[in-house]
Amino acid sequence: MEELCGVGAAAPLRGDAEEPKQGSVLFLGGNEVKSSAVVKYSSAPPQAAFARLQEKTDLKLPPANWLRESAKLGPAGTTILGNNKKSKPFSSFGMAYDFIDSVGNDVDVVSDSENIKKLLKIPYSKSHVSMAVHRIGRTLLLDELDIQELFMRSSQTGDWTWLKEFYQRLIDQKWQRKKKSKEHWYQKAILSKFLYYSINGDGAAQPVPSTSKQHQEGPVSGESDEAGRSSWPAPFEMPSSLSEDPGASNQGSVPLEPSYIVGHVASAPKEQNLTTLFNDGENSQGLKNDFVRNILWTFEDIHMLVGSNMPIFGGGRYPAVSLRLRDNNKPINVLTGIDYWLDNLICNVPELVMCFHVNGIVQKYEMIKTEDIPNLENSNFSTKVIKDIAQNILSFLKSNCTKEGHTYWLFKASGSDIVKLYDLTTLCEETEDKYQNPFTMPVAILLYKVACNMMLKKNQNKKHYGTIRTLLLNCLKLLDNGRHPQPSCAFPVCHGTEERCRLVLNYVLEGLKSVDSSVKKEGDLPAADPSTPIPLKYEDESTSGGPECLEKQMALFLDKMGSFQKGKHCSQSGMIPGSWQYKMKLQLILKSSKAYYVLSDAAMILQKYGRALRYIKLALQCHDTYCCLCASMLPEVLVFLCQCLTLCGDIQLMLAQNANNRAAYLEEYNYQTKEDQEILHSLHRESRCQVFAWATDLSTDLECQLSVSCKCYEAAYEILLFSNLKNQNPEQYIQVLKRMGNIRNEIGVFYMNQAAAVQTERLVSKNVSTTEQQLWKKSFSCFEEGIQNFESIDDATNAALLLCNTGRLMRICAQAHCATEGDFKREFSPEEALYYNKAVDYYLKALRSLGKRDVHPAVWDSVNWELSTTYFTMATLQQDYAPLSRKAQEQIEKEVSEAMKKSLKYCDVDTVSARQPLCQYRAATIHHRLASMYHSCLRNQVGDEHLRKQHRVLADLHYSKAVRLFQLLKDAPCEFLRVQLERVAFAEFQMASQNSSAGKLKTLFGALDIMVKAKGAFQLIRKELVAESEQKSKDKSSAENVSPNDSPTGLNKEEVLKLLSIFESRMSFLLLQSIKLLTSTRKKIGGINEEEVVLKTNKQVYSLLLRATANKSMTLLERIEVILNLLEQLAQNNEDSNGGIQ
Repeated sequence: MEELCGVGAAAPLRGDAEEPKQGSVLFLGGNEVKSSAVVKYSSAPPQAAFARLQEKTDLKLPPANWLRESAKLGPAGTTILGNNKKSKPFSSFGMAYDFIDSVGNDVDVVSDSENIKKLLKIPYSKSHVSMAVHRIGRTLLLDELDIQELFMRSSQTGDWTWLKEFYQRLIDQKWQRKKKSKEHWYQKAILSKFLYYSINGDGAAQPVPSTSKQHQEGPVSGESDEAGRSSWPAPFEMPSSLSEDPGASNQGSVPLEPSYIVGHVASAPKEQNLTTLFNDGENSQGLKNDFVRNILWTFEDIHMLVGSNMPIFGGGRYPAVSLRLRDNNKPINVLTGIDYWLDNLICNVPELVMCFHVNGIVQKYEMIKTEDIPNLENSNFSTKVIKDIAQNILSFLKSNCTKEGHTYWLFKASGSDIVKLYDLTTLCEETEDKYQNPFTMPVAILLYKVACNMMLKKNQNKKHYGTIRTLLLNCLKLLDNGRHPQPSCAFPVCHGTEERCRLVLNYVLEGLKSVDSSVKKEGDLPAADPSTPIPLKYEDESTSGGPECLEKQMALFLDKMGSFQKGKHCSQSGMIPGSWQYKMKLQLILKSSKAYYVLSDAAMILQKYGRALRYIKLALQCHDTYCCLCASMLPEVLVFLCQCLTLCGDIQLMLAQNANNRAAYLEEYNYQTKEDQEILHSLHRESRCQVFAWATDLSTDLECQLSVSCKCYEAAYEILLFSNLKNQNPEQYIQVLKRMGNIRNEIGVFYMNQAAAVQTERLVSKNVSTTEQQLWKKSFSCFEEGIQNFESIDDATNAALLLCNTGRLMRICAQAHCATEGDFKREFSPEEALYYNKAVDYYLKALRSLGKRDVHPAVWDSVNWELSTTYFTMATLQQDYAPLSRKAQEQIEKEVSEAMKKSLKYCDVDTVSARQPLCQYRAATIHHRLASMYHSCLRNQVGDEHLRKQHRVLADLHYSKAVRLFQLLKDAPCEFLRVQLERVAFAEFQMASQNSSAGKLKTLFGALDIMVKAKGAFQLIRKELVAESEQKSKDKSSAENVSPNDSPTGLNKEEVLKLLSIFESRMSFLLLQSIKLLTSTRKKIGGINEEEVVLKTNKQVYSLLLRATANKSMTLLERIEVILNLLEQLAQNNEDSNGGIQ
C-alpha cells in the first residue's frame, strides 16, 4: 500500500479563448497554467442555440419535449442532456480500444472527465474517492470503483467477497450502504427539465400540465436508485459458442481490423478467429465507448484522453457555452467552481451561462468567462494548485502503479486527507479463486490489442520489440487455461524471438534424436566400395544450368574459399538417401539453421556480438551439414547461405569496431547450452562442420577480423553471381555490394592509419620505408575496389567519400616524402608535389561524382574543405620551403599565387555552418600570406617599375582583405595584430623611398591610422586577460596549474608579449618621425595650424609611451591598458584634424 499526502499551491488563471471546433486546438490559460484540447470524436451535432427562459418559469413542471428525442440533438440527445445512466466501470477501456494508437505511448491518462475532476478536487473535498487504476506502457487507465455497488453485488452473488472482507478489516469495519437523499433526486430532476426547456427553438418554455406528482418529486426516468447504479459484469467466462444472432454480436462493439487476427502475430490456425472471440468478450463486458465526446486534453505537460458528456450550447458572444443551473439561495463553493472550470477547459468552452432559480422558479441569467471562474466570490481557488495536484497525483500513480496487468485501487476515505493505493491483483491472488477480478479480461484484451497495433507498424517492430514482448507476456499472465482456453492456446507462440527460436530448436532436437536413434549402427551396415560413388537420384533437368551446374560452381567456390570438403553427399551415419530419416533430417537441419540465424540477428540488434557470432557459427555448421547431405543446391538454400554470410560479415566488422569489449564477447562466444551441444553432436554424425570455420572464428587481431568480414561479403557476392540470383534478389545484391564497398573502405582506412603511424615513428631518414610503401599499396587497392563497388550500384555519395579518403592517402604519401627538419636548407620536393597533385585529382573526382551540392550537402562541403586544405598546404610548403634549386623565384611565386587562389575558391566563407569560422580563418590566412609574399617581392625586387607597382597594389589589396576577415573572428586577435604590424612595415618601406616631406607625412599618418585601427585586437586581448584574472581569483588552485605563457582562455601570452613589444617599438618610431617632420614643417611655414595640434598630441603620446616602456614593472594587462589609452588619444586627434589617409 502506498500513500499520498498534500499538494501544492499556485495563482489564478488568466487568458483568452477562441472558437472551439471539432478537431481544433484551444489554448486557455495564463502564465501559470497551460491548457489545450482537441476533440478526437464527437457524436453530438453542431451546438444548438439555447433558449433563455422567461423569468418565473417553473422548472418543477416538465416541458413538452422532456425525455424525448430531438432532431437537433440526434440519437445522442438524451446523453447530451444528462439523462444517461451512470458511467460504466470500464469506460476508460472503451476509449482505449477506440484510440489504440495513443495507448502506451502518447497519452498519460485515459478516463472519464468526472474521475479527473474528482482527483483534482481532492485537497478541497472531504468526499471519498475510489478508483481502479491500470497501467499499459506509460498510460494509466482510471475508472470509478463503486465500493457500495460492489458490496451490494457481493451479498447477492458471492463475488468480490475477498475485497469486502479486506475493506471491512482495514478500512471501515462497520460498512453499510448509504442511500442517496430525496433532495439529490429532486435537484437531478429539475436540472434535466431545465436543459430540455433550454433547447426549445422558439425561446419560450412550454410546460406540460402535470397529471401526477411523480415528475415533481420522483427521480428522473431511468434514474432510480437501481437504474442509476453502474452495471458490474461478473468475472469473465469464455462463451461456449459465439452468438447466433449477428446483430447481437455487433451491437455497440468496437470492431478490430482484419489484420489484428493472431495469425499475423504467430502461426495460429486460420479457422481460430480470435477477433470475433474478443469482440464478443468486449460486448459481454460492456466495454463500449459511450461518451458523447472523446477529447485529447493537454493540461500543462500531462496528456489525457478524456470522455465527456457535458451539454454544450451555442449563444452569447461565443458559439459555444456551457449551461448551469444554480439555487440562488446557495452560493457557489470552491468545489463547484473547480467543477465548472475544469469542464470548460476539457471541452474547449470559453464561456459559462449560469441560470439562477429559487425553489425551481427561474430568476436571472449571468454570463461568466472561463478564465474568470477561479475568481468568483465564495469560489476563489488557485489554478496553480490544481496544476500541482495534477502533476503530483500523476507522479504518485506512475511511481507506484508499476506492474502492467495489475488492478490498483486508489482510495480516500470520507473526511480523510490521505490517499491510499492498494494492489488488488496481489490481494486477489491470495484468495481461493484468483480470477475473481472482473478487470482481468478487459486488461488482457487491451494488452493484446496494444501489442498487435505495435506489431502492425513494421517500421517500429524492432524499436518496440521489448515492449511488444512484455505486453504479450503480461497478457498471458492474466489468462487461465481453464477459463480462457482459446486465447491461452493462441498466445504461447507469441513469445520474443529468442523464446520462439528456442522452442523451434527444442522440437528440432527431439526430431533429430528420433531420426538418429532409428538409423542402424555403422557396424550393421553392409560394406561399401570406397571407389564406387553412391548413386543419387536427380530430377530431370532440361538445361545445363540446373542444380548440377550450381553444385559444381558451389564446389569451385568452396575450393576458392580454402575449405573444399571431400566426400560430399556421403552420410557418415549411414542414412540412405531418399529414406524418411534422410528427408526428415534435412528439413530439421535447415529449420535449425534458420532458427540460429534469427537468434544471431536478434543478438546483433542487442549488440551482443559474441553471442551473435556463436549463433551464426551454429547456423553455418547446420548449413554445412545440409549441403553435405543434400543432392542438389536449391536457389532458396543459396539465398539463405548468402544471408548467413552477410550477417557473419556484419558481426565480424562490429567485433573489429568494438575491440574494447573483447573479453565480454569471448565469454559470450564460448558459452554453449546443452541443447546446442546435442544438436551439434547430431550434425557431426553427418559432417565435420568445418567448411565455414574461417568465417566464424573469433580472432583477437583487428586486421584479421576486417579481412574475414570482407571475405564473407565476397563469398556472398560470388554466390549471387554464379547462381544467377542477383536478378531475382536485387535488393540483397545491392546490400552486399554496399557492404563490400564499406568494408574495403574500413580496411583501406586501417592500412592508411598504420602507414601514418609508421611515418610518425620513423627514425631520422630521407628514405621512405618498404613497410610504408606496402601499406600505401594495400590501402590504395582497397579504396579502389570499394569505389568500383559503389559506382556499380550508382551510389555517388559513398563513392565520393572513398575518393576523398584516397585523396587523404595521397597527402600522407606526400608528407612521407618531405625532407626532415634537420636537413640543411629544406626544399619542397618533386615527390611531394606529385602526391599533392594526385590528392587534388581525387578530390575533384569526388566532386564530379556528387555532381552538385544538393545530392549530399555535408559530403560536398567536406570534400570542398579537404580540396581547399590540399591547395593551401601545397602553397604554404612552396612558400616556406621554396625549391629555388629547381625553379626561378618568379615561377615559385606564380605557383604559390595560383594554389592560394584555388584554395580560396573551394573555401566557402559565406555559407552559415559549423565550419564557417574555420573557412573565414583559412581565407584570412591565405590573404595574409599572399600579401606577405608580394610585400617580400617588392622589398627584394629591383628594376621593373611596372611590376613593383603591381606588387604594391596586390600587397595592399590582400592585406585589406585579411584584415576584414580577421575582424569577423573574435578569437584571432594575435593574427589580426600581426597583419596590422606587417602593414605598418609595408608603409615604412614605402616611406623610405619617398623624398618629399609631404609624402612622408602622408605615409606616416597612414601607418599611425593602421595602428589606431588595431585597437580592436587589443580590446579582445584585454577582455581575455580580465576574464583570466577573474577566473584565477575565483579558483586559486587552477591558477597554480596555469603556466605563465598560457591562459585558460586559449591566449598565447608569449605571442602577445612579442607582438606588443614590436607594436610599441614601431609606434614609438612612427611618432618620433612624425614629430621631426612636423617640427621641420612648422619652422618653414610658421604660425599655428592643424599640424600644430597634431604635433602637440604626438609629442604627448610619444612622451607617455616612452615612460610606459621604461617601466619594467608593469604587468601585461597594464601595458595593454596604456596602449589602448594612447590609441584612443591618437584616434581623437585624427578626428579633430581630419588627418591621415582613409
